[in-house]
Amino acid sequence: MQENVGDLDQRLRTAVGLGLVVGALGPFGARDGRGIGLAALVGGALALESAVTRTCPVNAWLGLDTRAA
Repeated sequence: MQENVGDLDQRLRTAVGLGLVVGALGPFGARDGRGIGLAALVGGALALESAVTRTCPVNAWLGLDTRAA
């Protein structure tokens, strides 16, 4: 899969991903097995993964490429 995540998009995904992971491990209660915490943890991990690899399957499926933006 080709890169389709631009610089601004990458920064936003990193910030949101870190926020979700920190929130999941703190007040959302992922450690206690709470559903909202586990969902936040998975969402944060996916956001961080797409920021690191600069590829997003959803962007590809929608035909979006934020590298030029």
